[in-house]
Amino acid sequence: MVRPRGTGERTAGPARPPWAVPAAYAWVAGFALIHVLAIAANGRYAAGIDPGKGDSGLLCVLPNAVVIAICLVAAGVIHRTTSPPRPRAPAWTVFAGAWIGMPLLVLRGAATAVDEALRLTGIMRYGLFDQQTNATSSWAVWSGRAIDVYFMIGAVVLAAALGPWMSRERRRATIS
Repeated sequence: MVRPRGTGERTAGPARPPWAVPAAYAWVAGFALIHVLAIAANGRYAAGIDPGKGDSGLLCVLPNAVVIAICLVAAGVIHRTTSPPRPRAPAWTVFAGAWIGMPLLVLRGAATAVDEALRLTGIMRYGLFDQQTNATSSWAVWSGRAIDVYFMIGAVVLAAALGPWMSRERRRATIS
């Protein structure tokens, strides 16, 4: 039976693991915190770059501020997709945000896996992204790897949290 849209009733779909939503909020908050700390450090300890070689001033603040704003939007998307429907944000904006953000995280995670495999096997000593000039210290290598792992974890956590909603919405859009 097809229910009319806007009735507030959820259609059956894949189950969301109970840990997924709190983990998604924690991941987004942690990612925002990383960028707040990057602004506070003013480029001295950027991830994946030798200490002291990162951008400072406006070149440090602007991209990090944009990422912090994206994290706020991501928290709104998580809230809108995992709690009862609210009329404040149109569903299409949330749907677009989820469908843009999720593939970006998955692509970043996949690129990370390929890059790391190429470096570790010796096929490409500096990987896909040629981390030769600004990544010569242990800090640069290991902080870059930690961020790469963080992106992969984010892809998994957000897919677990948003995936059931995205699947349900896609199915509902094809039925309507």
